[in-house]
Amino acid sequence: MKVPALLKNKYVFYALCALAVLNVAGYAMVQAWECLALFGLSAYSAHCYSGNKCVAILAALFVANFVFGCGRVKEGIDETLKGPEDHTADAAHSASEAVEGLVDQGADPEEAEGMVNQQIEAFTADKASCCKKDAQDKYTGDWVDGLSNADKGTCDAWGTAADKCKNE
Repeated sequence: MKVPALLKNKYVFYALCALAVLNVAGYAMVQAWECLALFGLSAYSAHCYSGNKCVAILAALFVANFVFGCGRVKEGIDETLKGPEDHTADAAHSASEAVEGLVDQGADPEEAEGMVNQQIEAFTADKASCCKKDAQDKYTGDWVDGLSNADKGTCDAWGTAADKCKNE
């Protein structure tokens, strides 16, 4: 296979090697062993096909990052899009898992459920704890901007964030 002269340049090869090392280090850091294996296999197969190491590295980077999606970044938007019902379901699921875990450790099922319920009742989420979100909007209540109208009504019933946070 005939390749352009740019891909035969040793400095281009060094730059691609540095990029490949960074990718391999990234795969190893997040323990994405399947991505590491795919990168190595695609580099080897492309080198066997073309005979050019630059083409092999470029092909391996393309296959691993774009085709297989190893360069994916998880933004965490899924948690943000959840509604109150979803969060409640998650909490109920976590509570049932906690009860199961206590029963597996030898606790009486009713006693385990009582312990979990006691912990749930002890937890209260109120506006004062929300004021601790960060120092920049501690007293302004800017965190309320993303709430629905129904949730804002609930927050208004608690009072302003500044009233709750002044004593802290």
